[in-house]
Amino acid sequence: MEVMTNDELLSKTISYLRFPLTVGVVFIHFNIAKEGFSMHGIKYGLDNPDWYYYFIKFFSDVLPRIGVPLFFIISGFLFFYRKDFNGVVYKQKLKTRVRTLLVPFFLWNVLAILLTASHKLPFLSSVFPNGYKTEFHFSLIRIFNTFFANLKNEGIFVTPITDELAEVSQMPFPIDVPLWYVRDLMVMILLSPIIYWMIQRLGKWFIVALGIVWYFYQALFLPDGGWTALLSHATFFFSWGAYYSINKQNFVLTMEKYRYAPWFYIPIAIADTLTKGTDYNIFIHEAGILVGIVAAVVIVSYLLRSGKTKVNDTLANCSFFVFALHTLIMNDFGKLLFTVLHLPDNTFAMLFLYIVVPTLTIFLCVILYVVLKRYAPSVCSLLTGGR
Repeated sequence: MEVMTNDELLSKTISYLRFPLTVGVVFIHFNIAKEGFSMHGIKYGLDNPDWYYYFIKFFSDVLPRIGVPLFFIISGFLFFYRKDFNGVVYKQKLKTRVRTLLVPFFLWNVLAILLTASHKLPFLSSVFPNGYKTEFHFSLIRIFNTFFANLKNEGIFVTPITDELAEVSQMPFPIDVPLWYVRDLMVMILLSPIIYWMIQRLGKWFIVALGIVWYFYQALFLPDGGWTALLSHATFFFSWGAYYSINKQNFVLTMEKYRYAPWFYIPIAIADTLTKGTDYNIFIHEAGILVGIVAAVVIVSYLLRSGKTKVNDTLANCSFFVFALHTLIMNDFGKLLFTVLHLPDNTFAMLFLYIVVPTLTIFLCVILYVVLKRYAPSVCSLLTGGR
């Protein structure tokens, strides 16, 4: 069994986590238990037994919800890692993040705009009837909204039928939905001098205060979410990761101390699944996120220490590519599969669709990444920020 230094364990844990957390994000975005599977204005999969909904809720609404918070923790940790923070370092990091965050954010959203616009092509009208009815409305504010808050038909695309975009319309997401994380991460980086100063002055109590705001704010005041709910989410978890780095702590070693976290997480996750739709579920859900983050780190560090698993560099490196691409193709791929296979509208067909569509989408994204990495490395580097 390979003996790792603490720094090696930290690096490998971070690398290993990237892909499974991304897989979880993909399943979040194919939650067909919420509003069924929409195709040509018809919703399928609405009449199923309870176990079907619990299964999908667990794998789309519970288990993977630790993903983005843990990404923020890792980002906050790495931003301040092993450097004394000052004005010079801050300027250097801003320049670096232009390449690693801003450029990919812009390119992926442009790609999303082009793909959405392509649905207007006449020969695709039968495949994308909603897209064919979409109108273009250009203005500076609509262009801004498309990149940063593409909701309620306030972007450049205005469609009379928005059922398939119902989840998007609830929150201020970019047109490439998962990149709200990158958008908010860029905001955190701009605010990093303030975060650094607060952690230096208040220490862990600053993190505790942010955690209390995050835990209660959305539940009590913004049940449907919104800008401030997302920013409280980003600020807490980014600052949590930053705290470890600023105080020269290895967050993997710190979380390893709570080795029973996975056992605590199991009943919380079950309770979270069974109470979806109740007024108090959000408190169980957010407690599950906190415990689940620690549980994930504990499990992965144990597997790596014991030699039961290793980091797959290809999967780790392609994670951002999968993260950015999957929502642009997954729903259309699901429609194609549903049509080609002539799937009936029954429980097992919908469950098959739920498992297969995200899995094949991830597979296709990984293959495309490998091909681009080999034959168009410069394009791949631009899209992934050099990851």
